[in-house]
Amino acid sequence: MLGKVGEPLNPDDFHRNDIVVCLTDNGKVFGFHLYSAFDLRSDALRDHHYMKAFDQAIIDKFKSHGINTLMSMEYLTVIPEYRSRSAEVNWAEIIIALGSKVMESSPWDCWVGTARKDLHVRRKAEKSGTAYFGSVMKMNYECEILMTAKGEVVPLPDPKSNALVESLWADKKSHVTCLREVRRNNLKIAA
Repeated sequence: MLGKVGEPLNPDDFHRNDIVVCLTDNGKVFGFHLYSAFDLRSDALRDHHYMKAFDQAIIDKFKSHGINTLMSMEYLTVIPEYRSRSAEVNWAEIIIALGSKVMESSPWDCWVGTARKDLHVRRKAEKSGTAYFGSVMKMNYECEILMTAKGEVVPLPDPKSNALVESLWADKKSHVTCLREVRRNNLKIAA
């Protein structure tokens, strides 16, 4: 998330991710989402810039829900010509639902995202079982912490959208071993 228009991207954000989901149309990427894994039992994660937004109360809230590992969802992006209000498909909802499928197939306990409140991402995410988990300030924006725990993902209510998610998931090209088998030792843990 950038603080203002024209602010340079931090290249570190694109090299630290465990999983990158891209949607393409005739070889052109039109949407993507970045995912990273974190282990809440590691004190070192508190120094990671993504996790600094979460105070101890939020970390404790995750732990009280039995969540020790999480997958961050970041930089949800859909190019303008695919996000017009007249488009038949809400690609942001589709990408969020695909992210939920990634989490369900992963070794992590939940996914979490910090979404700008003014962009109404929460309304899109709630359609696939996402819960509001609190608020934080990030990059001078009020953001909502959104979370979906493993086993709480629900299919999108629109049958066509849900069928599209299932079709994209079935046809995915996965280059990530952690989605092929569920193993708890795929986490990055630093003490």
